[in-house]
Amino acid sequence: MLFATWGRLGYLRFGAPGTRGFFGGLHRPFEASVSRLTFVLMLLVSVSFDGLLATPAWKTFVSQLPESVHPGMPAYTLLLLVVFVALVGVIWGLFAGFAAAVRSVGHLDEPLINVVAGLLPSLVPIAFGYLLAHNFDYLAINGQLLIHQASDPFGNGLNILGTVNYEPNRNLIPTAVVWYFEIVLIIGVHIAAVVLAHGYLGRVARTESQGRRAEWPWIAAMVGYTMTSLWLLAQPIVQEGIRG
Repeated sequence: MLFATWGRLGYLRFGAPGTRGFFGGLHRPFEASVSRLTFVLMLLVSVSFDGLLATPAWKTFVSQLPESVHPGMPAYTLLLLVVFVALVGVIWGLFAGFAAAVRSVGHLDEPLINVVAGLLPSLVPIAFGYLLAHNFDYLAINGQLLIHQASDPFGNGLNILGTVNYEPNRNLIPTAVVWYFEIVLIIGVHIAAVVLAHGYLGRVARTESQGRRAEWPWIAAMVGYTMTSLWLLAQPIVQEGIRG
């Protein structure tokens, strides 16, 4: 199911529904079932959840909990599970509400769950973009380990390229560059999401004008999610700037 979701972003279809080209699989709705749609929303929530755990607000909250609920304790794991499930429920409610608004404003004939299934493919680029943006700093630093690994690929003491003693540079990419890259990436995937939603609504709306009106609630959802995503991404960078 995971590959069937991320695979919609790829250029080749390999027999899967859709057209050849990047994002070609996102022009087809997902299966209109609660389990399938929940899985896609969990892709969004999983990255947002990880970003939430990196915020100062969460760290302050955890520091005020009893010792038995601190990281590493079973109770803390249970707390994380409860928060994650709650976030999935909140996201489900929010996007279902926006989908209901889309259906109402656009006077769509499709059942609500079909509208959700048709709009959710537009969220897949967002999930991927946020995943990349959230881990970009990590990849930029730990990806440098490949320089060491290239000289000693099997760990047997070789130094083929003379880089076996290379140490990752944490300041290789300035914080400002990371931040602006994340902004461009997040905005870019949200634009792609709006384009995909526009295509879906243009196909299911009775008239072109109704299709355009139906876009506004979903655009509002995209703007809200963009703001939340950027805020979560900014927290570690802001904290790094404060410490610096």
